[in-house]
Amino acid sequence: MPEIPAGFTDPDLAQDPALLRSLLGISDLLVVVLDTEGRIRLFNRACEKVTGFSSAEIVGQSIWTTLIPDDEQPAVQEIATRLQTGEADNQFTNHWLTRDGDRRLIHWRNAALVDKDGKARHLVGTGIDITELDRTSKALAGHQVQLHALFNALPALVAEVDSDYRIRFANQGYRDWFGLDPEAQIGQPLAKVIGERAFATLQPRFAQAMAGEIAVYHGEVPYTLGGKRFIHGTYVPSRNDDGVVDGYYILSVDMTEQHRLREALEEETRRFRTIVDNAIVGVVTIDESGVVQDFNPAAEKIFGYRADELIGRNVAKLLPEALAGSHDDFIRDYIETGKKKIIGRGREVVGRHRDGRPLDLQLAVAEFIDGRRFFVGFIHDISQREQAEREAREHLAELAHLTRVNALNEVTSGLAHEISHPLMAISTLAEAGRMMLDKPEVDVDTILPVFTQIARQGQRAGEIIGQLRAFLRKDQSDQLEAHEPEQLIRNVLALLNHELVSARVKVRLDIDDTPICCVANRVQIEQVVFNLIKNAIDAMRSVDGDRTLKVSCSHSDEDGLCSFVIADSGPGIPEVDMERLFHPFYTTKEQGLGQGLSICRSIIDRHGGSIRAHNHRRGGAVFEFTVPAGPTD
Repeated sequence: MPEIPAGFTDPDLAQDPALLRSLLGISDLLVVVLDTEGRIRLFNRACEKVTGFSSAEIVGQSIWTTLIPDDEQPAVQEIATRLQTGEADNQFTNHWLTRDGDRRLIHWRNAALVDKDGKARHLVGTGIDITELDRTSKALAGHQVQLHALFNALPALVAEVDSDYRIRFANQGYRDWFGLDPEAQIGQPLAKVIGERAFATLQPRFAQAMAGEIAVYHGEVPYTLGGKRFIHGTYVPSRNDDGVVDGYYILSVDMTEQHRLREALEEETRRFRTIVDNAIVGVVTIDESGVVQDFNPAAEKIFGYRADELIGRNVAKLLPEALAGSHDDFIRDYIETGKKKIIGRGREVVGRHRDGRPLDLQLAVAEFIDGRRFFVGFIHDISQREQAEREAREHLAELAHLTRVNALNEVTSGLAHEISHPLMAISTLAEAGRMMLDKPEVDVDTILPVFTQIARQGQRAGEIIGQLRAFLRKDQSDQLEAHEPEQLIRNVLALLNHELVSARVKVRLDIDDTPICCVANRVQIEQVVFNLIKNAIDAMRSVDGDRTLKVSCSHSDEDGLCSFVIADSGPGIPEVDMERLFHPFYTTKEQGLGQGLSICRSIIDRHGGSIRAHNHRRGGAVFEFTVPAGPTD
């Protein structure tokens, strides 16, 4: 009787063929039986499902020509041979070919069936299809390699630490930072790697991670290598298959340089904020939509608004109603065309106070881009300065008028003489005309020249009186008009004609042949010329020799100025007096007020010109002043 297999107590059941077929049919194990030649004797249902071959078509076929790939046949045949002699291990893995030509990886457990003489008669193999498991394992291995490559490429320090604070893994950045040997990194104590002081600083976060919480540290750490560094560290619990915390992951970023830059930026911002908040000029920042972004205390004082009342609102609230509606159009036009009308240039504008009154302002605008375009206005309230300047202009006009009156007082007798000549001539000619008319026969050709002379003398007297009235006019206007310099000079020479004659001064008038035009206030510039010529006449009265007054005027296209020069042949100006010559209340005359040259300088300054004095090398003083030139047409 055959031996009953282990686990069977019923001999009939143990020898039942139907039971064996049922077991082979329902089993998920691949079961195959080969004879010693390698022919297939048994091929169960699981084998059919894996290979696609039916048992009927493959039983009796050689396994070498049907299921084993060519490249694996030598190794499998060697194992089969050794199994028959009992030399080989009863487990191995190889591929089977399917009907479609695919390769399936099978893990086998094998045994040899021997006869009573101990000779192998059949080989029995039971196998498991591990193709998908192998693919998954390879994919996981690939992912592991990729993950390590990713960790090594990260610009951060990545490590895994076990529950005993020993390193399980460290990426390239971590190894480089702490000088770890890649071959000896595993198992290194963390405290030894980063230093005891650093470990003590971070230990509360380590403990938090070991307790199952994600911990974060943001601050300085005193490392052994590298010294004190500012880091941002995240510590994440690591759990085993049972969900128990068995360590933690370290993700640390060195932010030392960023922290230094941030501190420098914060310090710069504090300094900038201090400067802006304490600036004596208003600083208003707007975006390209005209919305106020910043409004410093000086701007609050100028406009009467608090910063929180304007930030977030359109800057048009600070403009007069006539300009408020078009301000945004100005910004749009600049953004579209790039043409700068006010940016980078200072100009005077009119603003609006909270109470509605207009403000005279000096405005300069700068532009910067910080993600968006912004404009910064630097504003200086010049309302008081404008008022002071208006008052100064009025005061100057009053003082200049008094100076003109005083100057004419000095030449009153000369002016009377100048006017008496034409008046006496008119009287004499009128008497002569009357006598001619008394004759019985009047000769028209003889009397007509008499009346012509009367008209000319009357015109001459009228011109002198007209020039005198114009010179004495109390003009407070700043209006500038185009004038011929030669005419301005001749007007003054007419007023001082008697002074020139009585002082025996010869006048040389030197004017450019080309047309010259200056832009000036006529009364004010004539006063300057009058003062300088009068001073020159007074200076030459003490000279026994030649007394020559040279008055010239020229135009320079290079600087756009018209230049007047008054030179005398007097004794010149003492060097000790030269520096203080234009100072108020300083005079070299015994009866002088010391205002003439000071007023001259103020007038020229207001015209945008300059005035200076020096001594000629051949003797005599030279005064030169400039005013803006005008179009010669």
